[in-house]
Amino acid sequence: MRVPLILNDIDWPPFFLNNEEESLKGVAKDILEKCVDNKVYQQKFIKLPVKRTHVYMQSGEIDISIYSYNKFRKNFVIYSKEPMFTSDYGFVVSAESSIEINELNDLSPYVIGHLSGLSHTPEIMQIIKDKRLKKQVFDGYNVDAMFKQLLAEKPRFDIMINSKETFYWRANVLNIKSKVRVLDYNIKVKNYFLTVSKASKNIENKEQFLNNFDACLVKIKEQGQYKEILAKYGL
Repeated sequence: MRVPLILNDIDWPPFFLNNEEESLKGVAKDILEKCVDNKVYQQKFIKLPVKRTHVYMQSGEIDISIYSYNKFRKNFVIYSKEPMFTSDYGFVVSAESSIEINELNDLSPYVIGHLSGLSHTPEIMQIIKDKRLKKQVFDGYNVDAMFKQLLAEKPRFDIMINSKETFYWRANVLNIKSKVRVLDYNIKVKNYFLTVSKASKNIENKEQFLNNFDACLVKIKEQGQYKEILAKYGL
């Protein structure tokens, strides 16, 4: 009998796709399928809000998750060494907007659309904190809904923050590529790693589990399978 391996099926295209209408599973899921021993483990995806992922990773109710590096998270997870993928974080605006961002101070006059639970750099977090006092932050819970709010006749906000890969993917799926504009400015380029909850009861030898995963990931990168996965998602 295979050991259950629990992880959150977050809405994070093109890395995690959980829409049943889409035939593709997402970059991260494809890599996990190749590099987690499916003879030993049975991957089980549950849909939870992003914030709940952190809580469940601390308690061990979720076994593995994909995280960028964060010192605080090392209190409750063990990181793999080989990056699964890289993501550029930036901004999107309406195509009709004249907004340009060349430095973070340029955000000053604008209302920001903030996806609840999304991790940001300390600088962006401080900007969001300051803007809340001025009622210049709109909290959303779904990227697609936030695109609609950005493009509404009376937009709820001026500019949205997220992974550029997510912006491009969803704009293409929603057929709104001509209606939005992803800005050139990069907030940060992040590497993402597989992590194991220190409290996981389903993974006994956590270091060995991650070492095996890293070895497989390096191998598929060397053999070209990794590039094939990325190419499926236009990356």
